[in-house]
Formats: sequence, C-alpha cells, structure tokens
Amino acid sequence: MNNISLMKKFFNYLNKESLKDKDFLEHFLIPHLGLNNEILNEQPEELSRFFGAGLQLKIWQYPKQFAPYLLCIGENYKKIKSYMEIGCRHGGTFMLHCEYLSSLGSQIQRATAVDIIDLPESLSYYCGVESNYEFIKADSTSENFLNYINDKFFDLIFIDGDHSYEGVKNDAENTRDISNIQVFHDIVNQACPGVVSYWKEIKKTHKNIYNFYEFTDQYESVEGSFLGIGVAVRKKWLN
Repeated sequence: MNNISLMKKFFNYLNKESLKDKDFLEHFLIPHLGLNNEILNEQPEELSRFFGAGLQLKIWQYPKQFAPYLLCIGENYKKIKSYMEIGCRHGGTFMLHCEYLSSLGSQIQRATAVDIIDLPESLSYYCGVESNYEFIKADSTSENFLNYINDKFFDLIFIDGDHSYEGVKNDAENTRDISNIQVFHDIVNQACPGVVSYWKEIKKTHKNIYNFYEFTDQYESVEGSFLGIGVAVRKKWLN
C-alpha cells in the first residue's frame, strides 16, 4: 500500500470531532502526514523528525498556522465544493485541503492543482484515484491558464505561486471574480516582501468586499518571521 492510499485510509478513520480539534491537527495529523524538507533554516528544529518523513506529503506549512486555518475554512465546509491551488510544489498542501474538507463532508466537485513544474509523482497517483481532481502544468500568467479558468468558478483558491508583488497581484486579480475565498501564503514571510506588501494593501482596499483572517504564529526556535496564511472571505458569500 503506497503513502497516498495510507493517507486516504487514515482520513477514513477520523471522526469530525478530531477534525475540529486544533491540538490534534497541529501536533499529530499535519506533522505525521509529512512536512517539507527544503530551506530548513525556516523550519522549526523541534519538528525535524517530520521533515520528508511520515507519509511524505512534504507539506510546506507550519502546523501551528495551518491547524487554525483549517478550522477557519472548515466552518463553511458545506459551501466549499471546488478548490484550486496555484503553486502546489509537491502537492502536500493540496491533498491535505482536499482530504480534510472531504472528511468534514464537503462535496468537492472539482479540485485543480497548478504549478510550472512537472506533475509530482504522489500527486499524479492522487489525481488518478480522484477523477474530479487534476493537475495543470502552467504559468498562471499564461494564455493556457487564463483559458482554463475562463469558464470556471472555485469556492476556495489558495495562492502560493509567484511570490513577487506583481506575481501575487496577478494571481489574485485574475481569480478574484471566480472565487469566494482567496487564501494567500507567506503574508509575514521576510523572504517574500512582495506578498507581505500585497496582503497589507488588499486589507485596506478590499475591506468592503472581504472579511480577513490571519494565521501567523511563529516558532521560537526559528530566527525570523516566515510563512503566514491570510484568508479573504467574500462577505456576500457568508450571508
């Protein structure tokens, strides 16, 4: 049995109470699925046994940020029926989103992972198991990508692609009218000043359109400020 099969089997055993337990998500579920093992100076040493380990999903997230974030979007799981991730890397964050929401009871009708790299092996297997999940190799500024999203709508879009100011702005503006929730990664990351600036900007310019939520807790063992998740939820969608 491969790691993706083990992951799906594991989620099948979980009940909704555990999926709504922040401590369980932060200290058990997310780390044991496997954390990313790149740029380790930004990673907390106390989690080192999970880098590239566990079920090897290589989730590039801080569990103490991602756990409360999942609880936030989980509050509206019944309304989330489609998901897109721009910049999926190894696919760990994408698969965790899909499995978490589905386990809560979301009826995911379409999920799309996008990146400029070749299709990761684990994600290839995952999308092969789930016929309504797909990977698109594309630059999010390309005509190919814009044609793809032209006639589609996604309740939730996770933006984690080009981390320059112009890059994140492009992804946000191109998908704003086709989404209800936009999520921005690296909103307090000192290595991504463009994302930090853009997040601060839209909180001012779009405050009449969105409710904003932030998940930015840091680990004391890491010198500096990294990652951070910003959520913009369309107010009309919540009503």
